Amino acid sequence: MTFALAMITDRLAFVAADRLYSGVGSLKGFAGTKIARLETADGQGLITYAGAGARADRKPFEVSEWIEGVLRGFNRTLNQSLHEIAAAAEEQGLDKHAPGHTFAYAGFVNGKAHVAVVTSRDQLRMRGKGGRPVNSTGPNRFRVVDFELEPRIHNFGVALGSGAEHMPPSAELEMIGRQARRANTKEAAADRLSAQFVRLNRGISKKEPATVGPEAVCAWTFAQGGGAHFAYDADGRRTNNTGVLPSVARGMPMTQFVDSLMALMETKGAPTDAGWASQEELDQLARSIDNRPRRKF
Repeated sequence: MTFALAMITDRLAFVAADRLYSGVGSLKGFAGTKIARLETADGQGLITYAGAGARADRKPFEVSEWIEGVLRGFNRTLNQSLHEIAAAAEEQGLDKHAPGHTFAYAGFVNGKAHVAVVTSRDQLRMRGKGGRPVNSTGPNRFRVVDFELEPRIHNFGVALGSGAEHMPPSAELEMIGRQARRANTKEAAADRLSAQFVRLNRGISKKEPATVGPEAVCAWTFAQGGGAHFAYDADGRRTNNTGVLPSVARGMPMTQFVDSLMALMETKGAPTDAGWASQEELDQLARSIDNRPRRKF
């Protein structure tokens, strides 16, 4: 299991998770990412998950990288992307090992705040005011559930995993949301949300040490685009080894693109007035990326 939170305010979408892969011996001591960044045909946001790390397969893999593999190759809308994840989760057999896996998305669609989940659970845990689930059916055990949000969202979130049982009352999260909204800048608001999540996660890890790790990773994106992500160690300090966040931008697996771009830059000297690479080189690089969807690892 895990502890993860997908949260929306009127300023930003915020997603965070602990970094422990519990019950996976081959990944003991490995700090998972548990977040992927999505840019779809109609918006952009972040997705996290709980439970899927248990997996039915014996071969371990980063589920956030699996999400990138599932969605690459096609410029889908968010709704299409979430249904693709649901179908792939069914095919991958994520629910065979233990029931109740959930992916949670927070972001913006056509400029409007949006929260949704892909889940095989019968019940969901929500925090904050301003949203209610909209029933959704599908052919698979994994189904997509969107949330109908009020016109002005102050603070609404979905808590996932074993750590969600230890979430504080809604009033505390509403207070956190108010603090974030009153920040002078949207960057400061994101920093405040990160600090609060890291504090919550460390406390919950002490109560659920077998399934929730004290390390954390937090990511955010703004309604106008942009954003950042940072990792935190067991003492709550920001670390320098955050790494690249698995990302798919309108079907392009950005992790692969960035890795290939860095390799190209290493073959070059100092940048010219036109930059590190020509447009022709960038186009050729984009064409060389493997865009074939990969549902099964």
